[in-house]
Amino acid sequence: MTAPTFTEQLPEASPTVEAPVTMVSSGNPPSGARDGVASDLLPSFASENTTPSQASSSADNQLNAAPSSGGSGSCKFPWGSNNSDNVVPITPDQMNAGWAMSPNQSCQPGQWCPYACAPGYYSAQWDSSAALYNGPGSMNGGLFCDSNGVLQKPFKDKPYCVPGMMNAQIRNTLGSSVSACQTVYPGNEAMIIPTVAGPGSTAPLNVVPNTYWLGTSSQFYVNLAGSDNGHCIWGTPDKPVGNWGPYIFGGGQGKDGNTYISVQYNPLYIESGFSPKDVYNVEIKCLQGNCNFPQGGSCKCEGGVCSGDNGCTVTLPSGAKA
Repeated sequence: MTAPTFTEQLPEASPTVEAPVTMVSSGNPPSGARDGVASDLLPSFASENTTPSQASSSADNQLNAAPSSGGSGSCKFPWGSNNSDNVVPITPDQMNAGWAMSPNQSCQPGQWCPYACAPGYYSAQWDSSAALYNGPGSMNGGLFCDSNGVLQKPFKDKPYCVPGMMNAQIRNTLGSSVSACQTVYPGNEAMIIPTVAGPGSTAPLNVVPNTYWLGTSSQFYVNLAGSDNGHCIWGTPDKPVGNWGPYIFGGGQGKDGNTYISVQYNPLYIESGFSPKDVYNVEIKCLQGNCNFPQGGSCKCEGGVCSGDNGCTVTLPSGAKA
């Protein structure tokens, strides 16, 4: 089954959807729109739009030494771009300095400091003492910065980033890129971990297994057409990016072994006065195996209406892909 796919809907032609989750622009874009989306809704965040490839060269020189022991005593982010651990620096030029934290936060002694993984991978490090997903410890993901400013790796026998289920992908058939922003959890739940599908390309969607932290799943806020990794930030009602983006995707493996992929319009996007009729459409399609669709036989959000009242979910048994 393929995860969200973006497909451009051309005049007098049906969009071609080849992936389980396909995004298609609506047929009646507003004035000044691009791929069915008003271009002036996408703000330019020059100071927060740093890509992993733009991380500082000093950081590049620090990995691949394991950050579980030793160190400078400052809990400095130990990875550079293109490292072998599949860790992705987040806004390395801001206060968070690469950690998967808000740009105005920093990793301090006595804190847990989450990090982001490449698309399709998830962080395998967190506080093992946390017992409730909404209780104490829900912020404790990544590495622990001890009182001496030394980073501690909680599960020393596990990698930093591990491949997810690898059974869902985003196919973008629009004429511009679209970014899906995963929330940091355990962590501050900021939607700052980017997966970007370029025009006419695919990108793996990080679907976590049921062994992930306390059985929780992955959640993504999906931005407007024309977005990139720099738009995986907290948005505002008048600039719908990040948590104000038009779509929400969910993905995870249940205790029964099945994978569940969901799509819905973001209530915050609608409550801010934007119409879901003006954005691209999304459809979940089965690429391989036997995918179980909801009543009606399809799962899509099209022209402002989803297959279910609150979106829809597709079940992927073992061997299925979307």
